[in-house]
Amino acid sequence: MKKGLFLFFLLNAAILDAQNAPDTLKKEQPKTNADDPSQFFTRIEVFNELQHYDKNGTDFYLNQTVLRSIFKLGKRFTTRVDLPFVYNSINTPAKDKHSGIGDISFRLLGYKFFEKRLSAFTASIEISMNTAQSPILGTGKNLLIPVVSYTKVIPKKKLLLSMVLQQANSVSGDEARADISFSKLQVILIRYWSPRTWTVLAPEWFFDYIHGGVSMNLRSRLTYAPAPRINIWITPSAGIFGDFAGRYQWSLDIGGRVFLLREMNFKKKKT
Repeated sequence: MKKGLFLFFLLNAAILDAQNAPDTLKKEQPKTNADDPSQFFTRIEVFNELQHYDKNGTDFYLNQTVLRSIFKLGKRFTTRVDLPFVYNSINTPAKDKHSGIGDISFRLLGYKFFEKRLSAFTASIEISMNTAQSPILGTGKNLLIPVVSYTKVIPKKKLLLSMVLQQANSVSGDEARADISFSKLQVILIRYWSPRTWTVLAPEWFFDYIHGGVSMNLRSRLTYAPAPRINIWITPSAGIFGDFAGRYQWSLDIGGRVFLLREMNFKKKKT
């Protein structure tokens, strides 16, 4: 059971995937695409993800609804706060609470080191707090998570390629819970079909330094922008291989975002 419970540290460890990336804006892309981790916009997001697991013969579902707020600070900085509400269907002898607030996470600082016309490099420091209302709803640990990303635009192919590397380590928390130390490498490939529609393919690999081994999930996404300041998406995903706690069998995520502040690229051109 302890091994089964260990997977829940992944929920709110601020492990970025395509949906967790900061926002972007380049001439070759739609004006409000939030799936590229190279630039920043202020926004509010709400999304719900249902994950199915089968760990050591135990079959269960994990559902989390997340309210996310991201605020741009000047031209190069950003912050983020995630507030998750989690439901876990796993049976526990202790009859732990099956739903409630999960581990709240913060991006203390995101910084854009450089940006050229077709490429950019960013880095951030994030923290996931041990705030879950029940042991099966969180990790039991406080996590420190540095993240770096590199993005390259290929305008002739209407493609964007990003690589995101994260390192997560537990620094305090419940001493009875297992320590956490892993790296995550994610490749994000975005194909633009129109200014309103794009698809994302985002394989991710986990390197677990506590239990050993490499695991992989394959995430995909279809995003639509019905208005300049609004995105909606659906993200079907599948676990490919490995025993890492966050390697689900399948996952389905739906959500939307609203861009709040008036950026220079939203303004109409002067005549």
